[in-house]
Amino acid sequence: MKRPRRRKRRLIDAEFQSRMILRSVGIIVLSTVLFSIGFLAFYWASYMSGDNLFKEFIVVYKQIETVDDVEISGRSVQQRSYTVEAQPETSRWRLILPPLLFNNLLIAAVLSVFAVWYSHRISGPVYRITADVRAAVRGQRGVRIQLRQRDELRDLAAQINRLLEELDAFEGDDH
Repeated sequence: MKRPRRRKRRLIDAEFQSRMILRSVGIIVLSTVLFSIGFLAFYWASYMSGDNLFKEFIVVYKQIETVDDVEISGRSVQQRSYTVEAQPETSRWRLILPPLLFNNLLIAAVLSVFAVWYSHRISGPVYRITADVRAAVRGQRGVRIQLRQRDELRDLAAQINRLLEELDAFEGDDH
C-alpha cells in the first residue's frame, strides 16, 4: 500500500512566504479594525443623534416548554405548556460586543490559516521556477518546469517552458 507523500519542509522559501503571510494577515487585521471602526462610528452617530445605545437596556424573555404525559380516556397523550420568564435586563452593548469580537477573531484566525495554506500554493511553484531558470542560465539544456496539478502559476510555467524550448532550438541551430 502506497503512503501519500508528506511535505518535509513547512516553509519552502521562508523569506517569501513570511512576507506573503505577513501581508495577508496585515490585510485581515486591517479589515477587522476597519469593520470595528465602522461599528463604533455607527454607535457614535446614534449617540450624537440623541440615542444612548450604551445605556439602553434590553429585557430578554425566555420561553420554557414543558411536556407532560396525560391520560385521557385511557390513552396517554402529551400535553405541552409554555411559560415565559423575563431574564435580568442587560445593555445592548453587552449583547452585541462579545459575538462581534468572537466573530472578528474567528474570521481573522480562519483567514490566517488560509493565508498560510495558500502561500504554499504559490511559494512552491516560485521555488521550482527559480531553480529551473537558474539551471537553464547555467547552461543546462532540456530544462522543463514541472508543477503539481493543483499549484498556482501553471500558466507562467508553461510560458517559461515555451521560452526554454525556443532557446534550446535557437542554440541547436547555432551549433
